[in-house]
Amino acid sequence: MRIIALLGVLAFAAPVLAYSQGRPSVLFRGDAGFVWVRSDTAPAGAGASRLRGPVLGGEGRLVFNGFSVGLGLSSGTLQAADQTSAKRDLIEGRLLVAARPIPWLEMSVGPFVRAYVMDAVTERWVFWQARARVDAPIVTSGLTSYVELWRAVSSQVNLVAGAGRVQGGEAGVTYRPPERPFSLRLAYRVDDAAVRGGGDGSQMLEAISVSVVVGGQ
Repeated sequence: MRIIALLGVLAFAAPVLAYSQGRPSVLFRGDAGFVWVRSDTAPAGAGASRLRGPVLGGEGRLVFNGFSVGLGLSSGTLQAADQTSAKRDLIEGRLLVAARPIPWLEMSVGPFVRAYVMDAVTERWVFWQARARVDAPIVTSGLTSYVELWRAVSSQVNLVAGAGRVQGGEAGVTYRPPERPFSLRLAYRVDDAAVRGGGDGSQMLEAISVSVVVGGQ
């Protein structure tokens, strides 16, 4: 019901925001980053793990008068710092529907999938995110900061215990050079998840990334 309500709010906001005529635009973001994962949710009794590794990804959006639809994908290979454990492939994907009721606030909702793949074993998280992002200029309009918080309104994981609390946030700065069609972004992200029942399993993912954004609203 909460997901339906959120979609309803965005569906109501979309025609209000897009009442004036205008052309849709396309925004693309390419990311390069590094990820750290601290987890004791590994399947098959693998125990606690501390993994890290580089990640590449991107996101595309179709933007129309403050209303947008986006699709993102990232992947990389993680390994323990001592390189004694087997490597795991990290794959993340998301689909979002977003609206900006005011220029500095974006609200979005959509499904997110995260998978850790190791040989024939895959740990898969699937959840619906409700997100809120606030943008604020720094000194000049070309340099801006942002803070984004999210929480899962529905979550699943293919572990015996099942998914519990899943939430996170991101903060960063964006610089747009004068008279250039692109901007640069530096961001830090942290996601925190827990499993319910059968113990105190938890997982925390931290990431720092540098991005190039082409296009804009």
